[in-house]
Amino acid sequence: MNKTLLRLLCVSIIVCFQLSAFNLLHAQESAFNANHQKMALLPGEVTGVSIVDDNLYCYASSVLLVAQRSGEQLLGFWADTQYVRLAEGINYLVRHPSTGDLYFTCPDKSGRSILYCYHQPEGKKGRLRKVRMSGLTVEHPTFTADGHIMIFSSPERRRSFGGYDLWYSLLENGKWSRPTNLGNRINTSYDEISPSVYRDCLLFSSNGHDGDHSYLNIYSTRLISDHAIGDTVGMLQIGRCRVQKLPEPLNSDDADDIDMAIDTAHGCGYWVSKRVESDSDSQLYSFSGTLDGVLLWGRTKDKYDYPLAGVRVTALQNGLPVCNTITDTDGFYRLYLQCDQYYELTYQLPGYFIAFDEINTTKEDGEYLISETTLDVTMDNLVIGERIFYDDLFGPGVDLELSEQGREKLAPLLRFLSDNPHMHVDVSLSNDITNDPSFNGLLTTHRLQTIERYLYAQLPSSVTLSTNNACSGQSGCNTATGLSRLAVVITEE
Repeated sequence: MNKTLLRLLCVSIIVCFQLSAFNLLHAQESAFNANHQKMALLPGEVTGVSIVDDNLYCYASSVLLVAQRSGEQLLGFWADTQYVRLAEGINYLVRHPSTGDLYFTCPDKSGRSILYCYHQPEGKKGRLRKVRMSGLTVEHPTFTADGHIMIFSSPERRRSFGGYDLWYSLLENGKWSRPTNLGNRINTSYDEISPSVYRDCLLFSSNGHDGDHSYLNIYSTRLISDHAIGDTVGMLQIGRCRVQKLPEPLNSDDADDIDMAIDTAHGCGYWVSKRVESDSDSQLYSFSGTLDGVLLWGRTKDKYDYPLAGVRVTALQNGLPVCNTITDTDGFYRLYLQCDQYYELTYQLPGYFIAFDEINTTKEDGEYLISETTLDVTMDNLVIGERIFYDDLFGPGVDLELSEQGREKLAPLLRFLSDNPHMHVDVSLSNDITNDPSFNGLLTTHRLQTIERYLYAQLPSSVTLSTNNACSGQSGCNTATGLSRLAVVITEE
């Protein structure tokens, strides 16, 4: 068997095996808009991820791989046998949205990445030509939706800001114009690579837009933006809009995140990250839902204005959880939600009342791919381990039933125990209705039974309860003050 074909087959088998293993391990997590999951562990360095003709392509370990897919689900990766016939060493390919021509890159004898165009009219033999970009090395080309603009990355130092820069070229009369640097709003003295276009936004990876230049993260910027100036609206030129870093989980703080590829037809996307133990392998991730959205963030605190860490914040739609997160040590949380949607929010922390809120997400800042809104929450709690007193819970005289006002007084306690169902409750009742301690003790016994029945009927079965007659064999229930007092002590199981 040909050595090259054998190598391709081996790589395909390895990737398919790894893909199956990771599909078994994936689980829903706090995520961007919907779910994100590990899809496959790709061998070696990944230099490109793209979607062509409904197929997902990855270039990894010097092999062009194509994924078998069912909707957004990946079934396996195999070495490509269709396009490798066009040229040796294809490491990235993309189709022009209006002409249908296939553009791909592969290295020349000196290792420089060269751009090619393959044009094949229907029913005719295809024609392959080299696309010259004024001598620039071309890597990872991508096109706007109308095909008028090509954007690519290049390591060339001429007219650059240092490292890899992003460049663009315009299609004019069937020919590509002399490339133009995208400028210093996008390019830095570090690296800007792996561009792709999502709607009217440019996505790219950079290690120069953050103070820590250790890792590449994914950023977005509008390609062309309406910009209000007084009473007029002017068009900002390409490369002049503000740059925004995409949120977790699309970025991580301790790994390179690159090669965002969006599949608008299936409402999903893919990107590559090295957030795994191996230094040489790359993890392919996917997400479902729309990429543009609203970043909801805020601070949780107690009634004394101290931050609350460890609060679980959950966004729900129609009563079902969509995503969740945990507040950090300073009480801050962040959730990434879809635009123009209604969400119910819950804030849960053991020992505190569950807090509820709601939000209608609207994208207010059109220049950013992801807009921001804030929502701070104060959470109340009942004191754990100390006595909480409730007076006059019953009807007039020696009534054995809880009054309406008494049930209202107990409502916060019931809600707290429902929010924290693994608590233990000690209940102590005293009634000083008459100057006869025996009568007061008997009345207390019957009223304790009423309270016990009421609490057990209202509380989760996991709450444990103990009762105590404070008038049994004790002084203080014989002065006829008319006071009926319930003392409650809540402790953790």
